[in-house]
Amino acid sequence: MVLSEANKQEIHHVADLIKSKTAVLGADALARLFEIHPQTKTYFPAFTGYDATNAQVIAHGTKVFDAVVNAAGHLDDLPHHLEKLAKKHGTELLVDPHNFVLFSNIIVVTLAIHLPTLTPATHTAVDKFLEEIAHQLSSKYR
Repeated sequence: MVLSEANKQEIHHVADLIKSKTAVLGADALARLFEIHPQTKTYFPAFTGYDATNAQVIAHGTKVFDAVVNAAGHLDDLPHHLEKLAKKHGTELLVDPHNFVLFSNIIVVTLAIHLPTLTPATHTAVDKFLEEIAHQLSSKYR
């Protein structure tokens, strides 16, 4: 991953902005994913609903956004930091790696909606960061 120092600063800034809003942002992003890409619902058969007010969507969306915020603190060692999640998603849950790309795009849209100060430079940095997360999560897929 090639992140400049400016990219890293932007990523840390966004992580600081969203760390107190992970439930709202996570639920919104996950609900958007389910609406736009309904095939992703197949990984969540126990969910009783797929909108942003559903408790299961809120809980999982929060978990995802908390993990993204946490990963922002490990930019220099994302492969090691994300190894357990990659193994779980790749060997136990068998998530199609393309879904990480889809969700990354949805996360950027969600951030643009909720963070009106999202500049093109910030967008670029976040996009690079999420692309690397998607790559790392796909690395253990079998």
